Amino acid sequence: MSVEALNRTLEQELHALLRGASLECLVCGEFVLHRAGMISCPECQAEFRSSGETRLQLTLQAG
Repeated sequence: MSVEALNRTLEQELHALLRGASLECLVCGEFVLHRAGMISCPECQAEFRSSGETRLQLTLQAG
């Protein structure tokens, strides 16, 4: 039996976040809030909005 590496791509992480399988912010790793079609992180203020059937849009300002 061999050990296989578990590497998830950013696209896989985005899909997991969109369908609610992941509750972890992609920016800081904290828990996210799902509200009215928008996913937001209260810690780093990152916002993920659904811009189509399978796409997410990240809104974040540096600073």
